[in-house]
Amino acid sequence: MKRRDLLKAAGALSALPLAGMTSSTAQASNRLEDSIFPKSIMDGSLQDSSGFLKVVQGNLPDDVTGHLLMAEGIPLAPNHLTPNGKGALTRLDFSGRASNGSVAYTRKMIRTASAIMQEQDLSGFDKFNLLGGTIYSSPNLGFMNYCNTAPNYMGENRFAMSYEGGVPYEFDATTLEMITPIGEVGEWESSLPPLLDNLTPKKWLFPQIRTTGHPFFDLASGECITINYGGNMGDSGRSGFIRLISWDQRGAFKSWNIRDRQGNNAYIAASSHSLGVTRNHVIIFETAARVESTRILGTHIVLPQEHKTRCWVIRKSDMVPGREDIIADYLELGFDTSDIVCNYDDSAGEITLYGQYMGAMDKSEQLFRYEIFQEGGLVPKWLSGYPAAPVDVGGLVRARIQVTSDFAREIKDDYRVIRDENLLWDMNDPAYRGHFQFPETFEHLYWAAVGYRPDLVSMRVSWAYRNYPERFYSYWDMPEQSKPSALVHMDCTRMQIADAYQFPDDCVMRTPQFMARPGSTAQNDGYLIAAVVRKNPSSAQSNGKEFWIFDAAALSRGPLCILASESLEFATTNHALWVPSIGRRPAMAYRSGYGDFLRSKAPDHSRNVQEIIDRELLPRFG
Repeated sequence: MKRRDLLKAAGALSALPLAGMTSSTAQASNRLEDSIFPKSIMDGSLQDSSGFLKVVQGNLPDDVTGHLLMAEGIPLAPNHLTPNGKGALTRLDFSGRASNGSVAYTRKMIRTASAIMQEQDLSGFDKFNLLGGTIYSSPNLGFMNYCNTAPNYMGENRFAMSYEGGVPYEFDATTLEMITPIGEVGEWESSLPPLLDNLTPKKWLFPQIRTTGHPFFDLASGECITINYGGNMGDSGRSGFIRLISWDQRGAFKSWNIRDRQGNNAYIAASSHSLGVTRNHVIIFETAARVESTRILGTHIVLPQEHKTRCWVIRKSDMVPGREDIIADYLELGFDTSDIVCNYDDSAGEITLYGQYMGAMDKSEQLFRYEIFQEGGLVPKWLSGYPAAPVDVGGLVRARIQVTSDFAREIKDDYRVIRDENLLWDMNDPAYRGHFQFPETFEHLYWAAVGYRPDLVSMRVSWAYRNYPERFYSYWDMPEQSKPSALVHMDCTRMQIADAYQFPDDCVMRTPQFMARPGSTAQNDGYLIAAVVRKNPSSAQSNGKEFWIFDAAALSRGPLCILASESLEFATTNHALWVPSIGRRPAMAYRSGYGDFLRSKAPDHSRNVQEIIDRELLPRFG
């Protein structure tokens, strides 16, 4: 069917009675049931589990060692955006594995204080409700923090989970138990606009906090650099703020308010998924995941992401304790991105960035139940919440910024973009040696491209991006054939795709991670592991939730090994972390005073909530 005909059909379909809607939904559901899309990616167990992964294809190399930590999101209701779902954390133990090659796994729910509260028997204004498919909120208690974006290594057997919609938590890598929120409640500023913040109950246990999905933990200095932002709704930035935070992992935060050279408060209109840190600079990015302000009211309006990345460049020399403000240089890069990394070396005042080129794609948009597919039919209940398919091919970029004492500017002649119409669809997470620790100079980067499925394209999203700048495919000539997931090796020196592997059509691949070969130093000397969900399992011993392992220097040869079980049930995976070893978290390591905060608020709550605080929260966090 031509797209012009589809638009006419959409207008007619919107006027159909419920019976017609049910029929169209059934047709779409039947079409998807018959497709090669792995429906099980929408399902994840809500129970803790442990067991063994077996080698179901190939051979597991003897020098694959260490431990993989992987975060995920599980949708709890129709329309719940899956990466933002209830959190779970899985650990694979390659070191000390059994003689038969099986790999032990442990999977636990991420039990932050708010997640524990949601699991209890709540009613009335204490109950958590899903707002716009994006976030759970309770009128009496505050906002949900699933803390499921990324696991981070802090050094000295300390680990942290990070999340853009809540404070990070430290956890013990041996038990996967959350230990303490990072920072005192009073050290984080509410991200709500002042008017809304003034109307919220002062008894809230879980304030609305926004930060970056990727704080930077410097293993050499022991410093953590992150941000706290909010105060505005979209581009209404008059009340917006960004606070830069430095934490020594022991005591109180040091923080600064960020202003531009005109004295205006810096603010973020969308999100700040990534943070750039070099030897002498911090770069705060506004990344391409804009959640419309009206979404929590139930609207499905799409405001397209802007074809640019706003950023603020900060000089570390200005991070002076006791100073209230830091002046940052503001600039706009000519592409939109979400995950972006940088060389740690910034000699000669030159910052080098590598990131995804998102193009006409919207990571913040999910499929809503009963909305119209581009190819016809309505989104069925079981698929609602899955991220909307991209509506154009993405890419990979390099950008450079020159920084002096007086200004920062993009070196536009050094800008490079790679676009591949077969491989680079739905650009997702990067993987590299020393994940979340930037090397002096990036030589090799690996990227997940989730792929393109025309039967998952939302007409709502597609129409919103019809006039997006620099489209590779126009709205009228998008591909009719699917583009499978791909694992891509990017040569950063030559700025070209050095190697790639394209998965079978029935696979959805996310969350690659680099695992270094023992004793090696090269950025491509090791293995890539990726979480794969497939409709047709690789073996009778697999439930379709699998881990594929590749030689990092030879992706195109295919997987060396596929690990699977019949019992490990993960859903939509987010970021992962590989470390060579783990140990118990030091007994005397940092703990916040969150227990005192809970005790101070408890008397203002119902008897039921007070009992939950005493029984469930204080023994863990008090």
